[in-house]
Amino acid sequence: MKAFTFVRPTTVEEAAKAAAEKGSVIKAGGIDLLDRMKERVDQPDRVVWLGDLPNHGVGMSDPGGMGVGPDSALVIGARTTLAQLAEDAQVRVLFPALAESAALAASPQIRARATVGGNLMQQTRCGYFRHRSFPCFKRGDETCPVLSDGAVQDTAAIFGNRPCASAHASSLAPVLCAADATIFVANPIGKQSEWRLVDVYAPPRRGVASDIDLGDGNLIVSVFVPRARKSVQSHPVRAVYEEIRQKAAFDWALVSACVRLDMDGDKVKDAGVWLGAVAPTPWHAEAAEKALVGKSLTDDVIRAAAEAAVTGATPLPGNSYKVDLVKVVVRRALERLRAMK
Repeated sequence: MKAFTFVRPTTVEEAAKAAAEKGSVIKAGGIDLLDRMKERVDQPDRVVWLGDLPNHGVGMSDPGGMGVGPDSALVIGARTTLAQLAEDAQVRVLFPALAESAALAASPQIRARATVGGNLMQQTRCGYFRHRSFPCFKRGDETCPVLSDGAVQDTAAIFGNRPCASAHASSLAPVLCAADATIFVANPIGKQSEWRLVDVYAPPRRGVASDIDLGDGNLIVSVFVPRARKSVQSHPVRAVYEEIRQKAAFDWALVSACVRLDMDGDKVKDAGVWLGAVAPTPWHAEAAEKALVGKSLTDDVIRAAAEAAVTGATPLPGNSYKVDLVKVVVRRALERLRAMK
């Protein structure tokens, strides 16, 4: 890989300033970054390592990086590993869908190093982006070869896939979007602000590799997940995560979904349906939510919501199977939710 300067800040402010300098990239676990550097997809002048920073969530002093913070919400430090998230007893009780999505990511070895912040900022696994011998819209070329040349990419997006057909790979993002999560972001002048996670994902832009738009030098410090709300009859919000991938071992999801339901008796009071690996950003399946609200989870309603989840899909040659997989993961999630007491 290209030679670079390795920078080791010890405070968040120092890290943000270093990351804002031209030619800098951020390294936490480095799982994805090192692969991209070896392939020379990324050729930074400076690598800013976050390993010496504290991992405290906002409102917390727990050095473990996770806990219940303000307003009884779960707070997760951005450098918390996926393994820690998957195994934490508190997360498994309060937000089992989040623990499940972390537990299914990649492999045990990678989960032991990969971080929550890194997973949310993970770049597309599209082969045309990952290999410089091909043109790529996200790397600055005029067109996406999947769209312009008819190149086969069976894992490409089926929603929002113009002018780029890349698919966002984060396993945590659909769950956190469904939970209305926010992120605390630090800037180079030492201030922190709270942003809705759904607002920081941006459609593909020519020459911009990242799927998430934080601005230069801004760092995710922690993730804030609201505690499950109660309905008028004190029925808790339920949420589950489902995914389908080619291999049960180390692999990325072909399609994933998080479905959240706020129940009022046996009827759905509110719903959140978010899909992963099917669009350049986490995909909000609003039509599926509308098919659920005010209704009981009968077989017909579940089937209708699964069909509605693919509203607006524009599959490409070679990946129309993803339309069927979306229906499958949404149906499975709803059937699991129906079985919960």
